[in-house]
Amino acid sequence: MIVKTYRAPTMQDAIKKIKEELGENALILSYKKVKQGSFFSFFKKEVYEVTAALDEKPPEEEKSFKTVINNYTKNQPKPKTKETVIEENIEERIKRLEQLIYKTGKENIERLVSDIKADIDDLKKAISYSKKSEEIDISKIPLGMNKHFTYMCEIGIKKKYAYKIIMGLYKTIDKKRINDDDYIKEYLSLVISQFFKQSKPTNKNIVLLGPTGVGKTTTLAKLAAIYKLKKDKRVGIITTDTYRIGAVDQLLNYAKIMDIPALVSITKEDFRNALEELKDMDIVFVDTVGRSPQDIERLKELFDIFKGENRLHLSLVMSLNTKEEDCLNAYNQFKVLPINDLIFTKLDETKTPGTMLNIVVKTRKPVFYVSYGQDVPTDIEEAQPLKISSLIIKRGVKDVGSG
Repeated sequence: MIVKTYRAPTMQDAIKKIKEELGENALILSYKKVKQGSFFSFFKKEVYEVTAALDEKPPEEEKSFKTVINNYTKNQPKPKTKETVIEENIEERIKRLEQLIYKTGKENIERLVSDIKADIDDLKKAISYSKKSEEIDISKIPLGMNKHFTYMCEIGIKKKYAYKIIMGLYKTIDKKRINDDDYIKEYLSLVISQFFKQSKPTNKNIVLLGPTGVGKTTTLAKLAAIYKLKKDKRVGIITTDTYRIGAVDQLLNYAKIMDIPALVSITKEDFRNALEELKDMDIVFVDTVGRSPQDIERLKELFDIFKGENRLHLSLVMSLNTKEEDCLNAYNQFKVLPINDLIFTKLDETKTPGTMLNIVVKTRKPVFYVSYGQDVPTDIEEAQPLKISSLIIKRGVKDVGSG
């Protein structure tokens, strides 16, 4: 075995030297950065020191389509004159091609062609998602990873985030399992989970804020039932939503069925009195009236009730069947109050659950719960990071439940 050490300003230069001297079959044993210069040099340059080895006995060539093609090409006679080419026996050329296919095997060729087609299709899709985006260099995405980049874009993850995730993923995965889709998806789920943080409220009075129609009242009923029936907590309910009689009536009925005290408050003073009355409860959930983020005056009325009250944990409820831009607009309007975390609803009504990741990255807020469906007290999950990433990658609760 030949073992040599090379020094070069970059890793690429070192690899070039190794290939020129030891050839393609050389193996890199180790590399590190070292200072280079004479003993008396005032400034020393940092260079790469790479140790490579070459087994003098060439390994047996693997009988693959590529090997057979290379051998076939090497064994070809030198270029012939024009006259000789004309005289070439066509039948002999066909016979050689048949032997080549026989050696390689029809199944191997079909599999290779199929793999090439799949890579080209994946690359086409990836290119379509990266067009007009200066943040993405599609040429840097390794073959085999394009389809996973495309998949993330399809489920709503922004192209620039999908690109960074896929490049980071490629650096850490076992390259031998790059074609194992289940393995890649599990690893992808693990990577995406790092973007999420589960909220752990420190104040017991949980206020659910958000625009009209995001599902605050239904979500509150689910949470009240979970803490009462599953966590065995003393639960109280306050509603400040006196604009929708139906919603108030629905919530009071839920409270009656579950034997939970429920109070209605209209003014800021009513609200403080209600908090005082329910101070012995383990946890209190507060429902609020839905307000359009564009209705600034009505938002101020809502905010005034909670301003200056430091006993509250404020959760902003966002519906996943709403455009991401609208969700972020709502956040920007409601963040006049000190929002503690997010609750995502209507996961079952979207094909792009990846928008959760985009919103969390933009707002830098933890997540309290993720809700789906109308059934109380089910159809809701604690926002554990791995659970959320699984919901995203497997496109919803039903797939996760069956997985």
